[in-house]
Amino acid sequence: MNYKDFNLEEKDIFKLFNQVSFEENESEINDMDCDEISKLQKERIKKYLNKRIKGNFSLKLFKYCSTAVAVGLVCLIGIGTAYPAFAENVPVLNSITQALNNQFGYHGNYAEYSQMINKSVTDNGITVTINEALADNSKLIIGYTIKSAKKINDLEVVGISKFLKINGKAVSGGGSGMGNYQDDNTYVGSEEIHTNLPQNSDLFNVDLDIDDIRGIKGKWDFAFSVSKDGLTKHSTVFTPKKVVDFPDSKVTIDKVVFSPIDTAIFVSGNYTDKNRKLKDSLFDYDYWLAFDDKGVELIPKGIGGGSSNSNTQTFHSEMDYETMNNMPKYLTIIPCRIIPSAGGGVKMDADGKETKLSVETKEPVEINKVINGVYPIELPQGRFGKLIINEINTENNTTTINFTAEGKAPYFQATEFFLKDNTGKILTPKTYVKRKDIQNPNEFTIGFTALDPNKKYNVSTTALDNVELREDLKFKIELNK
Repeated sequence: MNYKDFNLEEKDIFKLFNQVSFEENESEINDMDCDEISKLQKERIKKYLNKRIKGNFSLKLFKYCSTAVAVGLVCLIGIGTAYPAFAENVPVLNSITQALNNQFGYHGNYAEYSQMINKSVTDNGITVTINEALADNSKLIIGYTIKSAKKINDLEVVGISKFLKINGKAVSGGGSGMGNYQDDNTYVGSEEIHTNLPQNSDLFNVDLDIDDIRGIKGKWDFAFSVSKDGLTKHSTVFTPKKVVDFPDSKVTIDKVVFSPIDTAIFVSGNYTDKNRKLKDSLFDYDYWLAFDDKGVELIPKGIGGGSSNSNTQTFHSEMDYETMNNMPKYLTIIPCRIIPSAGGGVKMDADGKETKLSVETKEPVEINKVINGVYPIELPQGRFGKLIINEINTENNTTTINFTAEGKAPYFQATEFFLKDNTGKILTPKTYVKRKDIQNPNEFTIGFTALDPNKKYNVSTTALDNVELREDLKFKIELNK
């Protein structure tokens, strides 16, 4: 598949803030005044969201909480009159979920474990197709296509969990979505819904109900069954039950799951500081840099999501990373906290009570250097290390930048690479930051639409001084059965 890139305008960024949860504990960024936030701050916010949401997906991917999603999200599918017989777990040949993950540099084996649905409903000039689905014990992933006789805007703002029922019951939890416009009338997407799926059976029924797509009324009804069997059978689960003391919380690593599509660390905990003030994070230092037993950094897919209960002073969280080729003997975790450059919002507890968040902010120092054709170009990143631009090549209408990240967390550092034009505008990548290969884990590439040879451009990064790195809290998760 060929997916066209798209850029979100300034208005779209703030539209997404109504759905995005910084901490996945039912909070939203809803107190922002567009006129009061500078262009630079907006770029900083986007980078903050990239880190908290999923690596380097820019805003093509967003996270949300189902109980806090704003009215008017795009609903994609609905229930039918009866559940069809479950399809065999046959690999999906043109898997949308696989294609999108490949596009952004993730290497999970989605196609092999996806189950074909391939059901379409047309109403009011719009055809919605549910192409595929896959699931394990904690997540349901759905690949879909929307085709319209007329162009529909804002389909990147997707959130179907609000309309999801599993075995007839509404679900709670959060999720993430990604997608691209294939053309003006076709949008392909994949949504990952994190929720507690039935544990007493491998097979469960899915209902989704839709009567509005971006203001267009209609009826798109579907029902289908999904099996967890394929993924769970090929997943390895460890239950270390390790307890880690943090400054104002106690965290238990409940389980670590290595699956064909990702690596997930599930944690629970309680706040030890009863007077703890509301923060921009679920618990203190809830962004975890993870490394295997050879010291290679795991590529993050979604970190810091979860839920909390102010009555019991407890929380649950999930850290998702890319799937691993080899099973490590242990993981090393360095907790840190990313301080946003701007923010605000509300926290909604389990009882629906809202409390305003007072978010600490910090503007990181920026480092810019002009591309002058002389390499290497070094970009210092404070206590983390540095980026080294080795070469820049243009071929087939794509400019590829090859660079090395040296320091404490090379992949994390690599995602802080920017390219700016002569006006200072940050350019959107054509292909996102990718690790060269596992043999060269600190070598990266990123691609852009071919640069104009008659214009000046800057390579840029930050000093990462808005990241509080707690090496003193570093710990190991031993992976013993």
